[in-house]
Amino acid sequence: MKKPTNLQKLLQLLKDGQWHLAEELARYVSFRFGHTIHEARKKGYDIQKRMISHNVYEYFWQQ
Repeated sequence: MKKPTNLQKLLQLLKDGQWHLAEELARYVSFRFGHTIHEARKKGYDIQKRMISHNVYEYFWQQ
């Protein structure tokens, strides 16, 4: 059985349509989740980002 890619982990987490903290993405996907978000955006996934306080961000993807 193949290990899921970081992109698959990211989309699995974000597919619920809720906002997720960067800290959660770092734990679930990888500490380099920013690279994975960049990869997803290049493939056409519209992943949103918002700042909720100083240096605290959340991410969202609506399928």
